[in-house]
Amino acid sequence: MQCDSGLQRWLKIPRLYNLLQDTVGGNALRRKVIQSHVRAKAGDKIIDIGCGPAQILPWLPDVQYLGLDINQNYIASAKRTHGNKGTFVVGDTKSLRHDSRFREADIVMALGVLHHLDDEDATHCIRFAYDALKERGRLVCLDGCWIPDQGFFSRYVMSYDRGRNIRTEQQYRELAGKVFTNVDAWVDKKPMRIPYVTVVLECQK
Repeated sequence: MQCDSGLQRWLKIPRLYNLLQDTVGGNALRRKVIQSHVRAKAGDKIIDIGCGPAQILPWLPDVQYLGLDINQNYIASAKRTHGNKGTFVVGDTKSLRHDSRFREADIVMALGVLHHLDDEDATHCIRFAYDALKERGRLVCLDGCWIPDQGFFSRYVMSYDRGRNIRTEQQYRELAGKVFTNVDAWVDKKPMRIPYVTVVLECQK
């Protein structure tokens, strides 16, 4: 269950969310992941699950971008900011499962999504991505990650994350492995300005 009080309630406001991401280094991390792991090319069809206000769109080449998010304010902000540079849809992977727009993608992104979902919903999200991809297309995920030698302060900071389902690298691999045969993972112990650990998954169809 997600907490909906205090700072976490304020983070539903797109401008404040983006400001916090800039402050802690979250947007810089996303940009690095887009360059190193997404590796989109001009003309690619990109689906962004949990796109937020689509702050990553300017870091992509000229692609066919489809973003979805359950937060109406985020989607409204994305439309105001980016206009016709992308398609922005309110919904989740369950409500949009049969939407024909979410097919034949070259890349599906889920940046900071899986650690908000329990195992059942996370598996559904990964299956949605698999079904949305072309053959040999890729799913790229970025999430908080527990590690064995993690320091107390890092664990303390991560315990206040809005996502209540942070997992170990192996647990993420096992989740993705239920759907994808080819799964690679990279753990970063110092990805941002705050003590935090992340994992990137690349899953190829």
